[in-house]
Amino acid sequence: MTANWKYTGSDSDNDKDDDYTLKYVTNGGKVISSETKSRSWVKDYEDLPTPIRSGYRFEGWYYDTRLTDKVTDDVKVNKTVVTLYARWSSSETPGMLNDEDHFAYVQGYSDGNVHPYGLISRAETTTIFFRLLTDEVRDDNLLTSNTYTDVTNDYWANTAISTMTGLGIVQGRSATTFDPKAPITRAQFAAICARFDTGVSSGSRTFSDISGHWAEKYIERAAELGWIQGFADGTFRPDTYITRAQAMTMINRVLNRTPEDEEDLLEGMKVWPDCNPGDWFYLAVQEATNSHDYKDRGGEVWTKLTRDPDWTRYER
Repeated sequence: MTANWKYTGSDSDNDKDDDYTLKYVTNGGKVISSETKSRSWVKDYEDLPTPIRSGYRFEGWYYDTRLTDKVTDDVKVNKTVVTLYARWSSSETPGMLNDEDHFAYVQGYSDGNVHPYGLISRAETTTIFFRLLTDEVRDDNLLTSNTYTDVTNDYWANTAISTMTGLGIVQGRSATTFDPKAPITRAQFAAICARFDTGVSSGSRTFSDISGHWAEKYIERAAELGWIQGFADGTFRPDTYITRAQAMTMINRVLNRTPEDEEDLLEGMKVWPDCNPGDWFYLAVQEATNSHDYKDRGGEVWTKLTRDPDWTRYER
């Protein structure tokens, strides 16, 4: 959103260079620092920031807490501090995915750790999304064969890879190669997420390093939906391998599985020595690795720990 900063108050002391402070209230989203602007008669064009809140879509800035007076063009400056409030709407989970049953879709390793900074393979990623399909979609589209020479009938992820390829959600390196053990890149992961959505990118959310990239529109669409974020320097780093923590964070956003505080979780849940309160990924990892019932109270609150599903019938 491009805004025209415009002073509309009186200048009783004839000092046109006074400063005013613009405060952003993001109501649960990513904190945005206040800015100091020069109180000038000259129009100064700036870009209002776009805040991010997991599981929600940013709808615009407003002057009032009731969110009725929207900032549309000129930002009215008639006092020393101007406060803008963010308005959000819940993003809808794609219909192919199960956002009702909050079961664990990631498991730890035999060493007792979850390895949040480790990489995740193409086969593992495909299997996670296969598990997250609704039962109806999975059963109606189940396949156990494919054209990949490196995904044979007895390969542990054959059913997941065959089914997700048939749905058009994942793609091989070629018609005959899937490369299942290779780590997946951030671009490949964003493309998988975006293929669940039927919309088309408007190009309103982009990054400085994706122009001309094969996944450019996928990345832009996933960003518009609030599913992915870039880095502080404005890049997305599409060809960097995604970490397990980043993957779980993105998946939770797609599914609107978004506890906002440690108090929203439950005692007795699975915990990991390499994932602790205070880690940026702590809530995302706990959400991804613990099966639970929940209530929506303006954010997800766990109510009961439940048993993990048995997926062995789909694996060799």
